[in-house]
Amino acid sequence: MDLRQLRYFVALANQGHFGRAASVLHVAQPALTRQIQLLEEELGVQLFVRHSRGATPTEEAAFLLERANFLLRYAEQLKQDMSALQRTPRGQIVLGLSPGLAMTLAAPLTRAVQSALPDVRLRFVQAFSPVLHDMLLKGQVDLAILNGPLPLANLATYPFLTEGLCLIGPPGLPPQRRNAKIGLKQLADLPLVMTGLAKSGVRLELEAQAAQAGIQLHPVVEVETIEVAKRLIQAGVGVTVHFAATVVEDLQEGRLTASPIDGLHMRRILAHTSDRPASRATKALVAILREVARDLVATKRWPYAVLDYPEEEREDAGAS
Repeated sequence: MDLRQLRYFVALANQGHFGRAASVLHVAQPALTRQIQLLEEELGVQLFVRHSRGATPTEEAAFLLERANFLLRYAEQLKQDMSALQRTPRGQIVLGLSPGLAMTLAAPLTRAVQSALPDVRLRFVQAFSPVLHDMLLKGQVDLAILNGPLPLANLATYPFLTEGLCLIGPPGLPPQRRNAKIGLKQLADLPLVMTGLAKSGVRLELEAQAAQAGIQLHPVVEVETIEVAKRLIQAGVGVTVHFAATVVEDLQEGRLTASPIDGLHMRRILAHTSDRPASRATKALVAILREVARDLVATKRWPYAVLDYPEEEREDAGAS
């Protein structure tokens, strides 16, 4: 088995047709067919069912595809790492983060990377923490920002920040709920737009703390993203609990208000797999992420957030 065979296999599995896969690979179809046959012989399994419409991957092929993608990405990273020993980091870094966090970080992080690492190209993957956790372990993302609770086995983690959860609603909220911290009990009679995934992240923290305090919440609708929640708030459906940073422009323009909820917060960490060493570019991205976060917190563009890493590391990040 070699990397060429794995590349041929991945192309055929994705295309489902020998002719199309050969075209994508820029090789002759007989050469592709021969390499797939050799791979099947070596593994002792049938990877594709051949038929008049093309080639359908078998169950064994689906099992191999996940691992082949991991190995090919690992091999590409190895080439980039060896090249980077001679010059500044380069290549693509895949960063996984939640949809709400992407709204906060995508623009300032892209500008910072373009300035500090001009030969590095970012690719953002937006998903919630459970999905990002699986993508990390499968080698589909290089680095991710996660919030718990999640199993941390096989992950190398870096402290990042702790972010307070807020009651977010229209400008007409009572003044006592608009500025100072509010108590969890004040959510009991409010029509709540439940934002995020059930039993994960924001939803899990809110529902767990409410249950512990014996507070009955009043959900009226469930959505996954803050963008949809904002539309429902503006339509008068209800209010939501989420991070103020995701709606900071709406807060500044007076379209929404956000009140921190006493005792409700989420801890965010940076993570990559421990069994696949981080590239120089990925390690540099960790430092840049911390620098960007430091600046956003200091300038109030990341409200109700506190950096979790030591002061000396913050200074190092700011000087990098």
